[in-house]
Amino acid sequence: MNRKGFTLIELMIVIAIIGILAAIAIPNFRKAREQAREKACYANMRVILGAIEMYNMDNTSMMATLADTDATTSGGKLVSGKYLKSPVTRPEKSCSYSGAAMDGTGLIVCSIHGTVEGN
Repeated sequence: MNRKGFTLIELMIVIAIIGILAAIAIPNFRKAREQAREKACYANMRVILGAIEMYNMDNTSMMATLADTDATTSGGKLVSGKYLKSPVTRPEKSCSYSGAAMDGTGLIVCSIHGTVEGN
């Protein structure tokens, strides 16, 4: 008899190779996704800091501290005052932004990723 097709051993080897490749690739994808979230968070902090500086140049009462709602909701000071085009989208739901931008350090802090400088 002349049968065409794959044997069970051949199929098992192919499945094992695919499993090994998946085991290598999945951790790398997770790491890349986390790095992308962290960089998005840092970019958000830089944008918020720039908006605070513009707000402080235009107003006599300076924004010394940042509440999370100032930048992440449409009713916040920075969005309603047109210093931000739209509310900042958090890369992770549990991210919240705070800080004393005018305390001499000029730092905005994320509850998960820290500051842009890595503190």
